[in-house]
Amino acid sequence: MRAFLFVLMMAAAVAGHAQTPTPLAVPARAAAKLEKVLKKTQDWVVTDKKPGLLPVEARPTVNRVLVQSTTEFLALIANNPTKESCLQILNSGLNELHPLVKTAGERQELALYYQNLLDIVGLPSSDGLLSAFVKRRPAAVGAKRPAKLGSR
Repeated sequence: MRAFLFVLMMAAAVAGHAQTPTPLAVPARAAAKLEKVLKKTQDWVVTDKKPGLLPVEARPTVNRVLVQSTTEFLALIANNPTKESCLQILNSGLNELHPLVKTAGERQELALYYQNLLDIVGLPSSDGLLSAFVKRRPAAVGAKRPAKLGSR
């Protein structure tokens, strides 16, 4: 009986220290800015106008990931976003891009894209995810793309 009570007390203590989601105050024009970024990124896919450091063969896949991430940020800000949910989208996108980009210049270019998205939604820090990506370390393990809205 004592062991059972001890386990219950420990479970309650751990639950009391569980991290609560951090609400994110999204700037008023964030949706319009994200729409503009999304349109530009989609145009890069169609017209291949985006100059840059990325190898030609990687561009379609990289652009698909960027469009997907931007779309997810856009959907997220309409539904009470949290810092953690933004970082989850960031982490997932970086994990998909990690094997596609080979040079520091390519990774820096993509990190700037994601930093722009974070700035738009009002998130001041990537909690080290962008730095790890640029330095070619895989982002946090186990993060997956959030379920699409409406697919619950």
